[in-house]
Amino acid sequence: MSASRVFGEDAARLGEAALELTSLEDEVLALARRELPTGAYLDSHVHLGRDVDGHELTGDQLVSDLDRCEVARAVCFAPNDPGEDGAFRAANDLVLAAASAHPDRIVPFARVDPGRGAEAEISRMAGHGARGLKLHPVAQRFRPESEESVAATRAATELGWPIVIHAGFGARRLARPIAELAESVPGAVLILAHAGRGDAAGLADLARRHEGIWFDTSLATLVDVVGLPPARLLFGSDRPYGEHASALQLVALARHLAGWTDDEARAVLERNAAGLIGDAP
Repeated sequence: MSASRVFGEDAARLGEAALELTSLEDEVLALARRELPTGAYLDSHVHLGRDVDGHELTGDQLVSDLDRCEVARAVCFAPNDPGEDGAFRAANDLVLAAASAHPDRIVPFARVDPGRGAEAEISRMAGHGARGLKLHPVAQRFRPESEESVAATRAATELGWPIVIHAGFGARRLARPIAELAESVPGAVLILAHAGRGDAAGLADLARRHEGIWFDTSLATLVDVVGLPPARLLFGSDRPYGEHASALQLVALARHLAGWTDDEARAVLERNAAGLIGDAP
């Protein structure tokens, strides 16, 4: 069997079906690469650890995925595993350990619950080399515009961190709450996951008025990605909920339909995210 994981799943668990799926995944990757320029792709949305719903991914498994799909690096943060105290400390430490084991492949972000010691955990994670923040209003049940969320966003912004915010399944209308958050923290860089699927049209309109609003492509719909400017888009897979072959094909299709240049496609695939995490151009 040519791959240990196929479309993000354990090949051994798939059994004989993995043989056919491996061939199919190769075809999907080949189609994507045909449309995309070469480069050091950066996946801006990966969860490492074990979610309370059972989804799981280790650093070693991720690096194997990255190698198979020719993706250079990934921004990683904890899944929904807040721990008994709700502060995400143990889950964040797993991400830090994976980044330490794979420093050239994994970029660690902190994950917090704004109502559970968020500012202290942000400070601690900054001291250990974290480079951004993940917030999930649905899983942690808070309003993006709440006082606690504003405080966490402000703490991250003062560190120069971008903030990834869940904006997909389960999210309520987000344009007004995200606008309030952006106005409360001038200079904040807010990356709306899943291309703002929870309120795509409203958030796209908001982005025209706020230069700090960005989007990632993880588990997004094609129509939403095509409708967004490539200068504000970041490639993402949402591993282990999504996988790289389909994520790359989504970007390839969007590039084809929207007519992005090679330079614009490279910005989506790597340069935009690299700039936001502070990498030199």
